[in-house]
Amino acid sequence: MSEMRRLDGGGAHADAALEGADILLGEGDPVIAARMAEALRAQGAASVHIVGSPAALLRAGADPAAPVGLWDVAVWHTGLSRDEDDLTELLDRWRLQRPGVPVVLLDDAPSARLAVAALRGRAADLVERSDDTGLVAAVARALTDRSDPLGVEGAGQTSLSMLVVGAHPDDVEIGVGGTIHRRAHAGWDVTVLTLSGGGGGGDPVRRRKEAHRAAEVLGARLLMENLPDGSMVDDRSTVQAVERAVDLASPDVVLVHSESDTHQDHRAVHRATLVASRKVPRLGCYQSPSATTAYRPNRFIELNEADVAAKLAAIGAHDSQASTRWYLDQDLLRSTARYWGRFSQTRYAEPLELVHDRTPLGYYHADYA
Repeated sequence: MSEMRRLDGGGAHADAALEGADILLGEGDPVIAARMAEALRAQGAASVHIVGSPAALLRAGADPAAPVGLWDVAVWHTGLSRDEDDLTELLDRWRLQRPGVPVVLLDDAPSARLAVAALRGRAADLVERSDDTGLVAAVARALTDRSDPLGVEGAGQTSLSMLVVGAHPDDVEIGVGGTIHRRAHAGWDVTVLTLSGGGGGGDPVRRRKEAHRAAEVLGARLLMENLPDGSMVDDRSTVQAVERAVDLASPDVVLVHSESDTHQDHRAVHRATLVASRKVPRLGCYQSPSATTAYRPNRFIELNEADVAAKLAAIGAHDSQASTRWYLDQDLLRSTARYWGRFSQTRYAEPLELVHDRTPLGYYHADYA
């Protein structure tokens, strides 16, 4: 398969990304299957092999002498499965047979429950069955991520690390939960640092347990400090708390609250993190519910349906907060991600203010946070 590229806006360049690809398509309707195969071949796919049942799909995945050899990507209609649990099981079985070969799922009307099942089965994406353009773009993204999981060209690196800093439990999930999941899913080492137990908003013991569950959903490691909720300052102790996490995570990227925020803890954590991360190549700021109109994002991280589902599931893990905080309403969170998607010409996105960038000249990473 030829070398693949990402456009600056975060979308895949389909003509290049699909060139030479061998695709396994699981679709029970022969008319729809023919239409999809034509759309994929028109964008450069070398071959599209169609199967019409889960058994045929798994046989093709298990057979190293399949008609087109080792697949580059699999695409299948969720209708091949009985229900969400069956879909997750099928994805798990596929992953055991073909580890590293991504799966793009198609559904007539993707639901939140289906997105969670796709998330559990580690599907690469979930798109509407009638959307050939969306299918081509999703396959292109999956192929790009498989070829170069970190999206790095010319840097000579094999892994990247990200540290996300928040003042309270649930802060980072609200701001960049989708980005955390997307990066962790692509192989990044992601660490979340929460600087307080959130005692000002509830039982800190319970909130710590919720924070650990949320980090597990997103695929991140959680570190927690015990600074006073509601009384944080950007003094040496706060800087040192962040420095400990920086030393442990050795991040290429740090994300934190913005200075443009009405919450005093958020501003203090922002200032302390700037000092503690002064040697980190790239630092950006996410949007909190208390951010002001002075928040000016200049980067937009593309999210897929699985990333949004993971974000909502992680926020839902903070159940002591989710039912009482207006800003944790799932419709609001999803529509916010949908709004920011317009700036990256994708369905969903999360915004960032890039504060400093000292990555080497020539380092290419189209959606590198």
